[in-house]
Amino acid sequence: MRGDRQVSLSGADLATFPTDECTVTVKCASGTRHTATWTGIPVLDLLSEADLSDETTHVLVESDDGYRICIDVYAALDGLLAFARDGTPIADEKSYETRFIAPSIDGSRTAKDVQSIEARQLDPGTDPETLEDIFKKP
Repeated sequence: MRGDRQVSLSGADLATFPTDECTVTVKCASGTRHTATWTGIPVLDLLSEADLSDETTHVLVESDDGYRICIDVYAALDGLLAFARDGTPIADEKSYETRFIAPSIDGSRTAKDVQSIEARQLDPGTDPETLEDIFKKP
């Protein structure tokens, strides 16, 4: 987690956080649509560990493979770092353990196998999707 300070959290650390659930319909890039109840750690709780600045406008979420999404902070704070879908650990059914999910985020813009969540302050007029291309790993 990165806010005003950077914090690395282990699986054991994450296990100490309270969890929440939200029901979200995800429409994947493939066109498949599914509604599920996701269980995970609220993004706000995670960013609070890194001293989320009042100046934060966006949250940058990065997957293990370098895929990055830049989400408006208000939409991101409604999200979860999910580890279960409909009561089943994600890792039991998929090749990854976590997924960033939020009710107002399109399914193709969720991030699987989350490695970092970073608070960002973007200048007015900056297109966050343009930044995603800049931040993607080669």
